[in-house]
Amino acid sequence: MLLLKRFPVGGSKPEREGQGATTLASPPAGQPVAGAAAAPGWRQAVAFIGVAALVFGLVFRRDVAGAVRVWIDSTAYNHCFLILPLVGYLLWERRAVIASVSPRPTLWPLTIMPMLSAFWLVAAILDIQEARQLLLVAMFEVVLLVALGPRLFWLLLAPLMFLFFLVPSGAFLVPTLQKITAQITVAGLGLLGIPTFSDGFMIEIPEGTFEIAEACAGLRFLVASIVFGCFFAVVMYRSTVRRILFIALSVSVPIFANGLRALGIIVLAHLEGSAAAVEADHVLYGWFFFTLVIIILIAIGITFAQKIDRSIPLRSTGWSKPAARRAATAIPAAVMLALIGPAYAARLDAVHPPSPLPGAEAPTVGPPWRAVPAAAADWRPVVKGAGREFLDGFEALGSGVVVRFVALYHLRASGDALTTTGNRMADDERWHVNAYGRAEVTFAGHPAVVASTEVISGQRRRLVWSFYVVDGRISSGLIETKLLRARAVLLQRVPVAAFVAISASMDDPQAPAEQQLTGFLEASQPLTQYLAMLPR
Repeated sequence: MLLLKRFPVGGSKPEREGQGATTLASPPAGQPVAGAAAAPGWRQAVAFIGVAALVFGLVFRRDVAGAVRVWIDSTAYNHCFLILPLVGYLLWERRAVIASVSPRPTLWPLTIMPMLSAFWLVAAILDIQEARQLLLVAMFEVVLLVALGPRLFWLLLAPLMFLFFLVPSGAFLVPTLQKITAQITVAGLGLLGIPTFSDGFMIEIPEGTFEIAEACAGLRFLVASIVFGCFFAVVMYRSTVRRILFIALSVSVPIFANGLRALGIIVLAHLEGSAAAVEADHVLYGWFFFTLVIIILIAIGITFAQKIDRSIPLRSTGWSKPAARRAATAIPAAVMLALIGPAYAARLDAVHPPSPLPGAEAPTVGPPWRAVPAAAADWRPVVKGAGREFLDGFEALGSGVVVRFVALYHLRASGDALTTTGNRMADDERWHVNAYGRAEVTFAGHPAVVASTEVISGQRRRLVWSFYVVDGRISSGLIETKLLRARAVLLQRVPVAAFVAISASMDDPQAPAEQQLTGFLEASQPLTQYLAMLPR
């Protein structure tokens, strides 16, 4: 039974209402909570929060749908479906708080909302999907702070902060994780005396060749381990230091363990004498190894577990008419302030409504290059959300075939797929990225820097040069491209941008790929001029 008792300070008489402190204790195991399931005011607060959630879901549906799509499509974020149940469990653990403390709506967090909404607008214009989703959760946290009040928000801080794990973030870490995994693997093979040749993410031993692909980077293990570590730390520890230490273990151990996993798979192939022998089961080995790592983390964590005392000193609170009026005013005001950013984005989008790009023609290429029908079927990038795509093959005397890919995009303030991380230099099923770099080129008489990517399919190698054309400029980096895109949208400049990739074979030493691509760019129509001529 839940008992709320008042203990006098230095005397035997009970304190008057509103004086002193009260102690809130969780009920003994197996006994029900006495009285109402929630303190006065919770029903109204939950109703306002529910309406606010519906409005957020409608207005920010693109961000919500994008997050759910990633949960479904990426194995690294399948665990996001468990976040809301985990939040529910953490709230249930704090049911004594909910049963005894009334929400105390407050107004001062309203000053934070316009800034967050403005940041959301900037993230939308820069097309940073993770930032948009994180800011969406942050704005909803402000709504919760307004509805519950600072004291109750603090008492429920752990479950409320867990909502940030709904955002599928961390994909930008994949290249770094690939490098760390490759370095651990190569170092381990060297210590074991196994002959090794390493070329970027490709590791070759006498029994076969292995690739540290993006799926092998360990992101899924790392993200899931961080979520588990935070949940375990909140449930098992009350010391802030112990929580931080265990979460740090949850970050570092999976990174190192993933390197050992890759090393173990290659060593197993070495012992069995064939790389193909472990190819089919390496994913199963990975999940088995990750399960073992989690068990080890749990064993370590339980060693330092603390008995959680759910008795919380509280000031007695109640739900009054002024609080109800404040909730009816503050929560709708918070929602309206959050909608400033989406409203301004919609206004910017209305300036340049999409035009029918399907009627656009491909950029031209001058002599000595001529089009080669059906020569471009072997390689192509994989992009999302383009308004129009062109894939052509060209050949010149004394040169191999150069394949050109052009994707056109309408620039939108509310976001487009020009710089989405889902775009790939090649189909992952057929081609594998071996190395990244930069190349200095001359395009239409002007120097430029393009991204250089080497892709491999079996014994075949191709060199890919790629770049963006935005607002009259050529850019190879995502940050620079996003800034150019933001300038074009805010200043209402050229509303169409392009992603361009050209590739040539690296298999013929008599025709270097760099030389082929350089000659092709010199003969190509200036793409800044091409985009300026498209209908607006």
